[in-house]
Amino acid sequence: MPRLCLTGLVPVLLAMTAIPAPAQLQTDTLFTWQGYDGAGTCRVRIYRMPPAEAHRTHVVVIQELAGNRGPTTVADARHLAEMIGRSFALDPAAAYWIFHWGAFSFEGARPASRKELFLRATFRRTGSHHLTSPTWRVVSREEVEEYTDRHFR
Repeated sequence: MPRLCLTGLVPVLLAMTAIPAPAQLQTDTLFTWQGYDGAGTCRVRIYRMPPAEAHRTHVVVIQELAGNRGPTTVADARHLAEMIGRSFALDPAAAYWIFHWGAFSFEGARPASRKELFLRATFRRTGSHHLTSPTWRVVSREEVEEYTDRHFR
């Protein structure tokens, strides 16, 4: 009967631990928040970044839904980031926030429509630990897929 040789297995296991872990989908849920203009609802997907990505710990994708009767996600962006951060134990200043519109955002839109818009927001903390207003940037689907390590679909 052959004996198991651990000396050859140790370098393989060490090499496997050096491979960076991919981003992981942590949460996919509907989120309701109380804004100044009533209760809003959106879809939230949170991706946990690998530990090697020290500058950003999460990517949060927020989808504006056609059924939302409250404030828009962009109108309440800073408040929404704080609420999601508290609810899911993440620092809004350490995440990329992707605001996403597509056919699902408009009543009567054709579901097969490939038209969509992605806005990336980033926040910083002030000296008193409040969130600043977001810095906005239009990004492509390919960039969002890259941020989420190809897990965004």
